[in-house]
Amino acid sequence: MATFDSFLLALPWVALPDSLDTLGTFASQLQVLISAALAHPFWAIGLLLLSIGLLQLVDDLVKRVLKASLTFILTSPLTLSQWVWKRATTPATSKADQINQLLTRLDDLRTEQDEVISELKALMASTPKSAQDNVSSNNLEATSDDLAEPLSRES
Repeated sequence: MATFDSFLLALPWVALPDSLDTLGTFASQLQVLISAALAHPFWAIGLLLLSIGLLQLVDDLVKRVLKASLTFILTSPLTLSQWVWKRATTPATSKADQINQLLTRLDDLRTEQDEVISELKALMASTPKSAQDNVSSNNLEATSDDLAEPLSRES
């Protein structure tokens, strides 16, 4: 029986004061506060206004936290399902597919470059010699050989 009593004394709530003692202590502290408020009414009004303001701030903070947490809790399943759907519907691209896509883009760019070079040759052939000299004096002239040189290096 002694071990059971020592076990009960080791529990944390055993050391708490009795609820009637706590209520009596609270009543006596409240009585002291009321008498101090009656003795200093301006301080009491100031403290009352300050406590009302602080209570409103705490109330607003609780509302904001509650709204943010509920918004997160209610929107997270939708966000998660959208993410899962996006991952499930997009095809996984391997490195070989990416390489093929890049090579296709390079081939398209090379074709476009060949077209631009042929247009430039046609323009240079149709312009008079004096206009070509004017262009070369401004360092804007590029011969078809200069433009074709990068293509020959890539091949």
